[in-house]
Amino acid sequence: MAIKALLQGNAGNYQIRGTILELGSFDYRAYVHLIPAAPRPDLSRSVVSADGTTLQEVLGAAKAQVNSTIGTPVERLEVRTASHFEPVLGLDHLHAGP
Repeated sequence: MAIKALLQGNAGNYQIRGTILELGSFDYRAYVHLIPAAPRPDLSRSVVSADGTTLQEVLGAAKAQVNSTIGTPVERLEVRTASHFEPVLGLDHLHAGP
């Protein structure tokens, strides 16, 4: 598995943070964390995942999962290549595989 992209955005009362992983053979999986933008007792954190055979497909599936989970469509979603963030976040040491 290799980190391909990092996600950041918002949907309704939630902030979005996530990762897209390349699973091999051109398969991708997104893990998306839904974090309430402000502390509220009626909102809880959630994690959703989505799969796809292309980056566009996995992004679309992730947006659909967010909408299905919180009932609000994604309003803004930034997608950044993981290599752009690796030196800052130290992601290069998280993956020990080839």
